Amino acid sequence: MDNQEQTAYQEKMDAKLTQLKADIQKLEGELKDQKADARLGMQEELQQLRRRRESVKAKLHELKTASGAAWGEAKGGVASAWHDLEAAFHKASAEFKRER
Repeated sequence: MDNQEQTAYQEKMDAKLTQLKADIQKLEGELKDQKADARLGMQEELQQLRRRRESVKAKLHELKTASGAAWGEAKGGVASAWHDLEAAFHKASAEFKRER
């Protein structure tokens, strides 16, 4: 993969992380609309989402500093972490909708 493709991938992942941050903040805003007993569990889910997002962000930073074969390996780590984060977000989002 050449430098242009690497840069494009990194920018795409940065944009996805930025969008997900906004989506998490939107869910946080919806907490006030939740039943009191459901709020506590949802706050924990949001904390987990934030931690996973920070993990992906750290892996993306590693990717940006990697070169050659290490870049490909780091890219796999970012992709895997992103997949897990995205699945966790969709699960939490569905949970928020169900608890209303």
